[in-house]
Amino acid sequence: MNDGLDFLCVGAHADDVELGMGGTVAKLSRLGRRGAILDVSDASMGTRGTPAERLSEAREAARILGVERHNLGFRDGFLDSRDTGLRDRFAEFMREHRPRVVFTHPGHDRHPDHEQVCQLVRSAGFLAGLAKYPLEGRPFRPSRIFHWMGARDADPDFCVDVSQDWEVRRKAIEAYVSQFGQEGPATPISGASFRELLESRGRFLGSRIRVRHAEGFVCDELPEVADPCALASAEF
Repeated sequence: MNDGLDFLCVGAHADDVELGMGGTVAKLSRLGRRGAILDVSDASMGTRGTPAERLSEAREAARILGVERHNLGFRDGFLDSRDTGLRDRFAEFMREHRPRVVFTHPGHDRHPDHEQVCQLVRSAGFLAGLAKYPLEGRPFRPSRIFHWMGARDADPDFCVDVSQDWEVRRKAIEAYVSQFGQEGPATPISGASFRELLESRGRFLGSRIRVRHAEGFVCDELPEVADPCALASAEF
């Protein structure tokens, strides 16, 4: 019997997870948590790179981060959380891999695919737990859904110290040569200014919790604190 994953990160496209929470993935892996990344689309509509290149780069990035990786292969740019084929395929994936915690996009973001994946995680994740919903596998529903911060998010609900894992995050992002290398047409994420933005945001969120680098998350449900004394690692 599959004991399930500790965590699952669900992104619309290859590299979404690395950009949103690559340091947290690396940290959880380093701490011995069993995790995976699920890319929903085939990344076929990207300005740079082919689907085959993106798939190869995604596998290398997952190796660097220390997690498994899967791809549902649905058409990039046309993701629809109401699509029964996509919904049921994702729900069956949830039943098969049984992640305790799921991370995904925020509900409001600049790319429509990101918003659709957020809705997919909510709706199909709920259906996966219904015993009478006709799918393969035993019913299952994750305990928590967290959202990494998007371009439109200002304040996190909590931050994760990723200072020790920032360099691993950087290497995982650099594995996407087709997206961040010097060859190819300019895109909003291909230039040095975007890398500077990533660095400044990591530093800013780190300053919020008195560390060098951090990643922020938002959530609909208030996360519980099992041990308040464990929060006393830095003086404010």
